[in-house]
Amino acid sequence: MTSAPSRGRKGGSSYPSSGCKHKRGRRPRKRSCDTKRRHARSLFVEQVFADVRTTDEFAPLPKQSTAHLTVYSYAVINEGGAPAVAQVQVGPDGDHFAADVEETIMPGQTRVMAVARFQRFTRLTVRSKHEDQPTTLTVYFQAQALC
Repeated sequence: MTSAPSRGRKGGSSYPSSGCKHKRGRRPRKRSCDTKRRHARSLFVEQVFADVRTTDEFAPLPKQSTAHLTVYSYAVINEGGAPAVAQVQVGPDGDHFAADVEETIMPGQTRVMAVARFQRFTRLTVRSKHEDQPTTLTVYFQAQALC
């Protein structure tokens, strides 16, 4: 009398063998047993621009190199008594920029602005919404990158 090999024992694993030795009753991981998993770490970047005074013309804040960043945005807080206009601009070389996203920030309001298009450099420009009505802004550039 010959017996057929058993496929699964009561309390044992019924998952097919992948050539790796696993403890009985546990499902094998999706990764290979021979490779080590790399843990991605995230890097947080922040730059704060306090007491930014608007004028009647767009004035740019310092440019940010965003080529290696995974996600980034600007938080604009209008601390003054007049509305302001903030415009995110993107550019390929740090010298030439094109308008991307524009928002009006009312007094006491906080707005978060993220880019719609990608280029190597990003900057925020601000101005007063109404002529001869400056206001004061606080701007946060915050970003995250995987390293």
